Amino acid sequence: MSRTPSELTHPLRRFEPGVQATAVAMRSVVVDEIGPCYECVFEIKKWISVLYSTTEKRMKDNICLVVVYKDHVNLMFPRGVDLKDPRGLLEGTGKAMRHVKMLTPEDTGRPGVRQLIAQAKKRQGLAYPVKPLKAVVTTLKAKKTAAAPKPAWPQLF
Repeated sequence: MSRTPSELTHPLRRFEPGVQATAVAMRSVVVDEIGPCYECVFEIKKWISVLYSTTEKRMKDNICLVVVYKDHVNLMFPRGVDLKDPRGLLEGTGKAMRHVKMLTPEDTGRPGVRQLIAQAKKRQGLAYPVKPLKAVVTTLKAKKTAAAPKPAWPQLF
């Protein structure tokens, strides 16, 4: 189990302790199953999204996501419709995306969760880095700061 990076623990502080613990437990399972990968943390309004990918092309080579909401955590699979789910864990009705809802840290250990992650890692079409990673590479996608408004009058000098 790897240490949770500050790029994730800092944004998680705004959530209740139970949700924080569930998010950290879910991250631990994902990293244990995937191994060295790219992890990108996005703060999006009321939730946090953490993408796990095989390369720096986080959307194209995305394996799964951990999305932290106010009262639960979802383990999401961008091509979840293609996964075999004999335990019936996957939820969702979208064209491709499916998710598994986690309400407690114990939910992350349910039978079948690791198998779904392992399947997603083997998805056809995923690229791999030229040089194999030795550890998880974590980045925090910074919020854009608003540019200073331009004055209504012309700037003379």
